[in-house]
Amino acid sequence: MINVNQSELFHYLKESIQNQLEWGETSTWSTVDFEKLSGKIQERTGVILSISTLKRVFGRADYQSAPSLTTLNTLSQFIGYEDWRAFRNTYTQKRSTQMDVPKEAVFENFKTARKKYGHLFFKIIFPVLGLVLMGFLTQKFVLSKHSSPTNAFHFSSKTILTEGLPNSVVFDYDASETNMQDTIFIAQSWDTRRKVAVDRNGKHHSSIYYYPGYFRAKLMVGNKVVREHDIQIKTDGWLGLIEADWGKEPLYFRKADIIKPNEIAVGKELLERYKVDLLADAPPVRLYNQKDITGVMTNNFSFETELKTETANGANSCQRVEVLLQSKNDIIIVPLVNPACIGDIALIADGFYTDSKQDDLSGFGCDLSKWTKLKIDCKNQQIRFWINDKQAYMAMIKNAPTEIVGVQYRFKGPGFVRNTRLWGSGNKDIVF
Repeated sequence: MINVNQSELFHYLKESIQNQLEWGETSTWSTVDFEKLSGKIQERTGVILSISTLKRVFGRADYQSAPSLTTLNTLSQFIGYEDWRAFRNTYTQKRSTQMDVPKEAVFENFKTARKKYGHLFFKIIFPVLGLVLMGFLTQKFVLSKHSSPTNAFHFSSKTILTEGLPNSVVFDYDASETNMQDTIFIAQSWDTRRKVAVDRNGKHHSSIYYYPGYFRAKLMVGNKVVREHDIQIKTDGWLGLIEADWGKEPLYFRKADIIKPNEIAVGKELLERYKVDLLADAPPVRLYNQKDITGVMTNNFSFETELKTETANGANSCQRVEVLLQSKNDIIIVPLVNPACIGDIALIADGFYTDSKQDDLSGFGCDLSKWTKLKIDCKNQQIRFWINDKQAYMAMIKNAPTEIVGVQYRFKGPGFVRNTRLWGSGNKDIVF
């Protein structure tokens, strides 16, 4: 069995994860991608690897030391191995079987053949080997010559509804100039679970979007993105729903059920009316408002809202809530919890990330059974978070400015929102 160094193994592990996810090169991944990867790893292995750890693993942040054995075991389990040792052994065995015959043996075989066959070796065998090599090189040249440039592709789309959910999008594409052996995919967003193979000679493909948001759809040849464009799926004002498993239609509430005179509300009574089970687990209640907003940039804005929740059962003792500000290809995620649960939260803000494993986020602890005021204020990329008029945290956002396009609330169980507004540097006031 051959010896494989740790660096080679680690590189192959990362390459295996990248190939399995099919999200493209890790150098193009956003913070949201790393957040999603962290969630997928936790779902599959039961272990939480923070976004900062994953960024260091994939070379997007400085890594002063080798990853821990726990990290290596978790990443190996994520791609189907028992642990890091099993991954290492499998890879080493694979390398052993793929290795060519040692050079010494090749040389000895060459000398033996020359002695045995004499001039026939040079008259017959050697030319045949030359023809095989020439054919191999010619094939590589032809394939590379006929690989299609990105300007040979067309990719566009139209949204069936101007707003409201669910919504369908019809994609128009042209990938006919690709090689016969190429597989063509359309991905609705960053998540390749929404990637589907399409006919290489086809022209149209339709998909359903069950959730609002700002998405970057991609036309892919194999794992390579050749065309992409943005799609915004907007709501008709406020939208309330119960999140479903991936690919399944969520439970949508009627607008009349959730819009009250002074608040947006999904209470116990409404959940019981829709026969949502409150006993097994707190249901994932989501509130969205995604609409046309222009000119409010992530580097200079203010946002205010008030919210509260109820404990539907013992499963929501931490009163976890997340408030999201969605922008074009970026996001802010603010955690709010019962003060006793601040030891397991994370804050994301347009390229900035921190979590309670490495930082003091106690300012985001509050009594969410009462109306709680959240304010976010950003000036010249310095962002501040205020809970009930007390500063909870301050940071510098890292990503380039982009327009804010909507807001989302994630509750476990009943949730209530009121007095939500957003304004930019030009004092443009948007009331949700």
